[in-house]
Amino acid sequence: MSLLSNCLFVRQVLYRTGAFSPSTFVNASRLSTVFRYASTNSSAQEQKQNETTPSSADQPIENQTQTEQKSNADLKQLQEQNAKLTEDANEFKDRYRRALAETENTRVRFNKLVNDAKVFGIQGFCKDLLEVADILNLALANTPQQPSTDITALTKDFNNLRQGLVMTEERMQKIFAKNGLVQIKPNEGDKFDPNFHDALFQAKIPEKTSGTIMQVMKTGYRLQDRVIRAAQVGVAQ
Repeated sequence: MSLLSNCLFVRQVLYRTGAFSPSTFVNASRLSTVFRYASTNSSAQEQKQNETTPSSADQPIENQTQTEQKSNADLKQLQEQNAKLTEDANEFKDRYRRALAETENTRVRFNKLVNDAKVFGIQGFCKDLLEVADILNLALANTPQQPSTDITALTKDFNNLRQGLVMTEERMQKIFAKNGLVQIKPNEGDKFDPNFHDALFQAKIPEKTSGTIMQVMKTGYRLQDRVIRAAQVGVAQ
């Protein structure tokens, strides 16, 4: 039974027994009104407190939910970072492999060029020498295998042979000069130069100046600026 019902019950009992006066009735009514207001206000405050204040049982669940959401967000972020790093690593690996392949191809091509240069580097020089071979073959074809007993025919054959040799030597020197091969051919009386001359012997000659070339035994050659064979000479003391 509620507080209001109790008050009404007390008022009825007092009224029936004659102990209830009008002033008492007014006071009881006021008291009933106060009790009714206090009861209503207390119930409203309890309901409001129950609505606004979360229960102690709900707080751990809410904290756990927030922690799980934060963990899921962190995990997603780490997964994205891992995926990006994996993609970058695969890209770098692919670039590295391509660079290795390109380096290997360059090395193979370079070795082939070097080998070709060694084998075919003198191809142009050899092609030029074919003209000298043609001249020699022509000179041999026009020279009789047996010498003639006729002095006129013998002289003619000799002149043809000499002319062929001269043409061969001239053509050969042109080919040498074309490929950078130049003769080192000193004259008698020139000063001996150890950079270009090789002294085979020395002799005291009164009419010759000491340190000069008195005889050329073999012509030398130089390729561009490099001496490949010094001229062999005799030097006066």
